[in-house]
Amino acid sequence: MKENILYLNGSNTNDRIYKEVRNMCAPLENIKGKTAKEILNQYYTGEKFPLDLGILLKNIGILSKDYDFAMAGKIEGGKVLGAVVSNEKNAVIFYDRYSSYNRQRFTIAHELAHCCLRTNTEETEPYRHIEFRMDKPSKDIIERNADIFAGQLLIPVDELEIAYKKFSKPYSSLLAQYFQVSVSVMEARLRYLGIPFFDINGRLVYDE
Repeated sequence: MKENILYLNGSNTNDRIYKEVRNMCAPLENIKGKTAKEILNQYYTGEKFPLDLGILLKNIGILSKDYDFAMAGKIEGGKVLGAVVSNEKNAVIFYDRYSSYNRQRFTIAHELAHCCLRTNTEETEPYRHIEFRMDKPSKDIIERNADIFAGQLLIPVDELEIAYKKFSKPYSSLLAQYFQVSVSVMEARLRYLGIPFFDINGRLVYDE
């Protein structure tokens, strides 16, 4: 699946989303440049897993809201899944109202990643982008890094080690259920860390 960023500059449906959140407060400057581990240590200390994104976002000060992105239409054939919209003081993460629960969770984590990974060139501009996915694999390093960050946030390595030991055979599907992510996200995280697992067909997968 391909994921890209579209920065908004005109008056359109997406700008109407922006106007809806002008009074919503979120201190993006406080999280800029932080790693997923730093975010969890600062804003999710002592809480249980699977990650409660509601608690995390509340502690950070970012709001989240479901939205019918069908109103925005398709972008180059891709379906819009989520968006981060903000001005200098306010921010909200929108996620697709009709996506599955696990996809909504990953979308929120992915958009939060963009808030943390944003560069200094974006400091003086309202931070607005639309994430969308297409059928071709993405080679965009920004989107790749956001995906990795989202995986680190939803599936921290120390929590994964605890969960991993609970299963006599660590099926990716069982671990995905435990962390409330999709099987594909879980397998991508395990492959990234080089941790062996059993796939849906019972085959042992181990990428060294």
